[in-house]
Amino acid sequence: MKKLIFGLLIWISNVLYGQNITCLYELKFRPNQNKDSLVSNTFYLDIYGKQSIFRSELERKSDSLIEKSGLGLGRNMFFITDLFVKKNLETGDVQKIIITSTMRSRFFISIDDKLDWKIVNEKQKIGDLYCQKAEVDYGGRHWTAWFAESVDLHEGPYIFNGLPGLIVKISDAQLDYDFNLMQLRNVIKSDFFIPRTGQKISWQDFQKIMQNYYDDPFYELKSSGMKYVIGDDKGNVSTLSPKTIVKKFQTNFKDYGNNILETDKALMLK
Repeated sequence: MKKLIFGLLIWISNVLYGQNITCLYELKFRPNQNKDSLVSNTFYLDIYGKQSIFRSELERKSDSLIEKSGLGLGRNMFFITDLFVKKNLETGDVQKIIITSTMRSRFFISIDDKLDWKIVNEKQKIGDLYCQKAEVDYGGRHWTAWFAESVDLHEGPYIFNGLPGLIVKISDAQLDYDFNLMQLRNVIKSDFFIPRTGQKISWQDFQKIMQNYYDDPFYELKSSGMKYVIGDDKGNVSTLSPKTIVKKFQTNFKDYGNNILETDKALMLK
């Protein structure tokens, strides 16, 4: 594991909670449960006042562009495994954010699951921080976390929060998802752009979106009536038949984009 880089350790104290801070996490993620290959990505947990938002580095840049110009960056076709969450730290409200790849439709799913943490009498030093172990079940997975009481932020990556300190490391038992804190930074209000508009949906609605997307990754464009062309890897108009394109997408999806974090909400794709 990388050594943690804490440029702000000099002001970590019991009064830290409630201040404005960015926590950078590295996520090592297994796209396919049946394969050993891992991908790595950087995520930002921005905490500002009584709100926080957790998203990938790419999504954070895209939201910044949307805030400034109204136009965002292109999205990964396999948006189903995206990890994008906003929390109200005062009310405890947690919402998962889904953004589709073609039309950038934005949906919100309320996370009502109670995190019943079990704090274990086991400690270790991670980087410069002394951490304590905790365990919890969420999303059909068993998770082991290490939190630092010296960092008085009851927060962590994705939906995870509520421990008496900042979560420095958390991973599921299969190591499909492994979050590790890399750095702390100051955050200013101009960097804290939080999505507000979108449609509230249930997990059942999301499963329908998953199935529609798997059946045809261009279903949103077709439903909108917009004209579009499908390009190949070189940017030219694809010469493949629509049926072949969908079959190729489905094969890639099963190999790369089907291992969602909430296995208990996963869809048995038809």
